[in-house]
Amino acid sequence: MTSTKSTIHKIEIIGAISGILSILFYFSVAAFSFLPEPLVRLFGFSFPLLWIVSFMGLYSFLRKEAHTATLEIAYIFGIIGGVLVLSLIVIQLANNIWHSEAMEAANSEETKNLLKATFRGTNRVQLGLDIAFDIFITISWFLFGVNIMKSPSFNKILGGVGSLLSAGLLVLNMTTFPIPPAESGWFDLGPFLGIWALVFYIWFTAVLYKRRNSID
Repeated sequence: MTSTKSTIHKIEIIGAISGILSILFYFSVAAFSFLPEPLVRLFGFSFPLLWIVSFMGLYSFLRKEAHTATLEIAYIFGIIGGVLVLSLIVIQLANNIWHSEAMEAANSEETKNLLKATFRGTNRVQLGLDIAFDIFITISWFLFGVNIMKSPSFNKILGGVGSLLSAGLLVLNMTTFPIPPAESGWFDLGPFLGIWALVFYIWFTAVLYKRRNSID
């Protein structure tokens, strides 16, 4: 009984819960921007870290069912995607703070215009990081989706929808490069992939909960 129960690793449970929290924090950054800035920053800095933990849990779970090459790639690319989006958020927020402080201290219109032009130039860095993040994360979720479709613990439609959304978002990013789809006036699939991920992690949590109860 003990050896069977130990197959449900704590990292899988922690990963599933982290996945739910990461998506909630992701949407909170945009939906609750009226909250105190330190709290918004906390949400922004936390969700990529939670996302990485969620990939660790998902990888551990799926690997026990079928240890595939695509699963390995999905896992590594997901970790890299989490690192990139955290870098993006840190650079974006730091640039915004520095720009606001500089604009308040500026004493002429010429200085303000120069600061605005400089900000537009430096802001392209985070736009580039945004695309790099999308490339890694869409490939990761596409491959995770393929493995989810093959898993007896999940639904083929669930995995297929994730793969299709990921592929669509990647195509949009390549089409509008170097500007992200949302900045180009195109349809942005990012929020829909986020909603799908939230549904998936809730499903994942339910699977782990049922399996744990069946062992008990």
